[in-house]
Amino acid sequence: MNLLRRRPTAEEITAAARAEDERRRLAVAFARDQAAADQAEQRRAEKRRRKAAAKARARRIARLRRWAEAARTVGPLLLVNTAAVGGQTAYAFTRTPESLPAPIRLTVALIYAATVESISLYVNWHAHDALMNGATGTAAEMRRRSYGIAAIVAAMNYSHFDGENWEPTPFAVGSGMASLLSPWLWGLHTRRQQHVQLLRKDLVDETGAVFDRKRRKAFPIRTWKAARWSIEHNERDPRRAWDGYHAEREARRAGSAPAGRLRAAWAALRGRTAEPAAAEPAPVEPAHREPEPLSLDDPEVLAAAKARLDARAARERITAGAARFRIAHTDPARLVDLEAGGLWDVVDATDEPAHVRRAVAAQQARPVTVTAVVPDPAPDAPAQPPASPEPTTVSRPAPRREPADDARIREAYERLTRDLGREPKGPELGAAAGVSKATANRWKKNRRTATQ
Repeated sequence: MNLLRRRPTAEEITAAARAEDERRRLAVAFARDQAAADQAEQRRAEKRRRKAAAKARARRIARLRRWAEAARTVGPLLLVNTAAVGGQTAYAFTRTPESLPAPIRLTVALIYAATVESISLYVNWHAHDALMNGATGTAAEMRRRSYGIAAIVAAMNYSHFDGENWEPTPFAVGSGMASLLSPWLWGLHTRRQQHVQLLRKDLVDETGAVFDRKRRKAFPIRTWKAARWSIEHNERDPRRAWDGYHAEREARRAGSAPAGRLRAAWAALRGRTAEPAAAEPAPVEPAHREPEPLSLDDPEVLAAAKARLDARAARERITAGAARFRIAHTDPARLVDLEAGGLWDVVDATDEPAHVRRAVAAQQARPVTVTAVVPDPAPDAPAQPPASPEPTTVSRPAPRREPADDARIREAYERLTRDLGREPKGPELGAAAGVSKATANRWKKNRRTATQ
């Protein structure tokens, strides 16, 4: 068999070697590209993992910050309530039967203490809810009731640990103060939340300017008056408030009492009249200057002129239609003539939307009934039988008047029908006849109605 097999030529051997080299080169390139793609995918996956971990860490930090803020705000209040409940629990534990097991005695004492201490807090919660909803009167009433209940509970808690004849002891004073101050401290938290709510709504009543301590010590009365002036004039800048108060003070002195109030009163008692200060000369008003001539190169002048011309053109375009509407209201017999053509030409000129236009249809002649009115007889005339009124019917013909552009639309319709081999559409007919699409559609509808 080997003797019959043809030996490959040198060209075939070379081609096979080249093909094998190309195959190996492509395999190496594919392996390199695949490794690069795998590494890129690994980097993207690692980036997504790090991003997700960063988001989770940020959420944990934000949650811990919220908890820390809540603990900083509510923690002291809870400690005060815990001290108050602890005093009530210690007293109740000593008053439960000793025959009961200790866990049951402790449970009963805790229920008693929590019930007594929660009454004022529950009423104060209603005050908090009312204040956050804007019911300030209800909130104040509920707050006063919670303070009264807290005073009674504080007296009870004080009496558990006092000495003979209500002699104060440190533990008694501490327990009583914890019960008494609990609703007031919760009220501080409520007022803070209300202030934040008002800040968000921009409804905080600003109390005027705040002056420096040295200024208050140097000029106590004038500082107090300047503060009152700033509150009245809604001025928060201390310098402007100080200058504004002194300007008003000087103006008041110059107008009524130039030498001061006490000196003016002393002068009046001595019979001397204080001379008023010389009036300042009125400021000279500048002479009236003629307005500068307008220039058409100014874009604002051009825009104003264009707007004026557009308004005048719209008024002239609508005036005819308004006159026809008034004629239709005063003379109903002419409504048929207006609907026949002239009225809707004005509507098209005003760019009325097509969905509010009415189709024009030929109206039949409407009979007008005229009833004769018989005057009342005179008092001295003999009574006569009343005559039956006979209605008189007057028929007024209502000729159909075609619009002025009907001939042009008809000519364009026939020409387009011949050229297109079909009925033209509304936009095509309107463009060929020089009318609007709505007018062309209305003409086609009237034509179909007339041919049926």
